[in-house]
Amino acid sequence: MNKRDFPKVHFYDQDFVDIYDKTWSWLQDFWRDPKTNAIAEDKINSELFLFPQNDELVIDQFESIFSSFFLVYSNRNFPANQNLDYLYSKQEESGAIRWRYNTKTGEPIISKENTEGVGMPLFAWVEYNLFHKSANKKRIKEVMPIMQKYMTWLEKTFKCENGLFYSPLAATTMTNSPRQGAKFLVDFNSALAVNALYMSAMGDILNDKDLSFIYKRMYFSLKTRINSLMWNQETGFYHDLDENGEKLPVKTIAGFWPMLAEIPNEDKADKLVEHLVNPNTF
Repeated sequence: MNKRDFPKVHFYDQDFVDIYDKTWSWLQDFWRDPKTNAIAEDKINSELFLFPQNDELVIDQFESIFSSFFLVYSNRNFPANQNLDYLYSKQEESGAIRWRYNTKTGEPIISKENTEGVGMPLFAWVEYNLFHKSANKKRIKEVMPIMQKYMTWLEKTFKCENGLFYSPLAATTMTNSPRQGAKFLVDFNSALAVNALYMSAMGDILNDKDLSFIYKRMYFSLKTRINSLMWNQETGFYHDLDENGEKLPVKTIAGFWPMLAEIPNEDKADKLVEHLVNPNTF
């Protein structure tokens, strides 16, 4: 792997630059044939970006989404969309796409901690980013029906009367945080708001005003409820809610997720930043 194949980073700390360059080299070892576990030679055609877990090749929704934000800068040496396309191909009639699949068997991985196998719903965010880098409008047209079915499944399965969505803690991957008793999670609902926001943006790209309006309305509905139900003025922070809709007293890093969804106003955002400047407030 020639580091000249990839974008350069100019930074005063050479150790940082060396780690960046080395990262591209490490990546090639995790493009694997899901059937044989062999390291792939042809990464463009059919291989997936996989990390072995317990001797199994698992494709993970969360990791596939966030890795794409790095892979788009590979100058097409590594495709950023193949893991996503694999997940889309697994969509069920209900619209469900599960959070993890065993690529050798093609079966979803369901656990007692996450019986529906739901993951962080961020497909629209990543697709908007891919479009921003490639301007491939045809792909937006192809994936939009998949994402609409997925959002419909989420609404039917997880939306509650208070307008928020419940989810198992395992779906957020932040199980190491002290969030016992949480039912309505700040990060999961904020991720839904992010997804709705970019679904609306892609509706604009397709010049589909109805589609844009549907998801813009969903976004503002979530934004209003997250601000009214999850924000604590005294602590200056967003909190998870228990099954009764009461705020849990613990602050966790999940409380910063609303910033990704452009939910807090300037005053709320300033208070959130204060927590970063002064960690003793946690």
